[in-house]
Amino acid sequence: MPASSWLPIFEALTRYGINRATAEDVAKNDLRNWEFEEIVCMLKKVKVPYRGYCYFRAPFLRASQEGLDFRTWWPSLWASDQDSRWISPPRELMYRSVQEQAALCVNAKGKWSLKRSGYVALSHVWIEGLQRDNEHSGLLDEKFRAIFALLNDRHIKAEWVWTDVLVIPGSPAKASPADEMLTIDIINTLPLIYSNADSVIIIDALVLQLHSSNLTDIAMALVCGQWTTRVWTFQEIKLAQRALVVTATGFHDYSEIVRHLDVLAAGQPACYRRMYLRLATLEKNDERGLSIPDIVMACGARRSGQDIDYARAFFPVLGLQWEFGMTREEGMQMIYRSQKRHAPRIACFYGAPRMKVDPIWAPSYFHGLEGMVTDSLVWEDRGIRGEWYPIRVSKVLKKFPHSRRTAFNFELDCSGDTIMQCVLAPNEDPNAIEAMESAVERGQTYVISLVPSEDVLGAEWARQALIVEKIEVGEHDGFEAAVYCAAVITSRQRHGEDRTSILLRHGNSTQDHG
Repeated sequence: MPASSWLPIFEALTRYGINRATAEDVAKNDLRNWEFEEIVCMLKKVKVPYRGYCYFRAPFLRASQEGLDFRTWWPSLWASDQDSRWISPPRELMYRSVQEQAALCVNAKGKWSLKRSGYVALSHVWIEGLQRDNEHSGLLDEKFRAIFALLNDRHIKAEWVWTDVLVIPGSPAKASPADEMLTIDIINTLPLIYSNADSVIIIDALVLQLHSSNLTDIAMALVCGQWTTRVWTFQEIKLAQRALVVTATGFHDYSEIVRHLDVLAAGQPACYRRMYLRLATLEKNDERGLSIPDIVMACGARRSGQDIDYARAFFPVLGLQWEFGMTREEGMQMIYRSQKRHAPRIACFYGAPRMKVDPIWAPSYFHGLEGMVTDSLVWEDRGIRGEWYPIRVSKVLKKFPHSRRTAFNFELDCSGDTIMQCVLAPNEDPNAIEAMESAVERGQTYVISLVPSEDVLGAEWARQALIVEKIEVGEHDGFEAAVYCAAVITSRQRHGEDRTSILLRHGNSTQDHG
């Protein structure tokens, strides 16, 4: 896509304080076909006292810059903090909420109660101000009161409120084993907490300052805000029976916003289809359920401050139980094994290193992936099987950097053009690259794609591929391979490859895993 088509939109969004990564993503996708004047018109309806303003972030609380906490060096400067009351539930009630599978809620008077109904749950972004204080292990009283003031001002009836910042103990970076175990227990109860809530209240700093009741404006503000960029908010909305979006002037039902976009997309798909899909994918749908491709589509641009959450945050919505001591890769492994029907559909997706544990053909992250979902691959005991178009690599002609990525020019052993250029993901594992280069020297490395080279000669899109090593097996076993990495084939030549049934092993060349 030429920069001239999205750069003016990107610059307008950043000028109004939209995060640069979000602005680029939205400018290239959701807003790429919008009229520039429409976008600026909405942005002008976002009125903030100053750049970077957040409702829950008071100026005197902005204590740290670039991760440095000045309270450690000059405590007298923060003496006023000591006069503030810090809100946190009794530890006993935290344990009871887990044991009784109930939401630990609080009312405006600071009274705690275990609830299975009759409460609302908040869905927000911690970095936008509503977060626990690590030093005091609680929520500042002013922020606590601001929650109820906000709900009351927007005419949202809510006597009891559940929010993660109050009931999840400690700091993720400094959690004790006891805190970590309690956190895991609470995470495993999140499906009940969010699904039992009367409504889930979506609080985004940008949308909260939007002075408009126009549903199109609200949808645009949502995709431009931070709420759609965090991994945890995905499961919060996906589990909600009803969700409400809070603006500067009131609140709106999330489902009404989606239905509104659906109508617009039917008449003007070029303008509204992408935005509709982004927000519609987040809605709870018990009939359709949730699959790995759904997560990939909804969470491609979502981020987390903790690497482990790129797996753990999806456990509640998939009905899985996180266990103490698990790593992110072990979490991803459990997700893939629980979705054997859907996992192979993203096998060829590009943008993340492959798993280090089985299934090694699978992406190790769901965010940042690109590709086309396929239904032609089937999970078997020893791997996934499907029809591919393989070409043997006979030599590495050149290895070079390409837009912060690693690119290769390969010489091929084929009946057509013998040169191919492949580009790896920017975060590709250096060890996987080194192992792949060694495999080329052994003469059994193949580039395999689900689409033949002939099909993309005149296309605007590039083929996704996997770079694999063929494994020596008995003739009756056919073509079996172990995957090193995913790639995009950026060159366009006709290679004359044949369609071949290939088993991509779950484990490496010396191990088999069911």
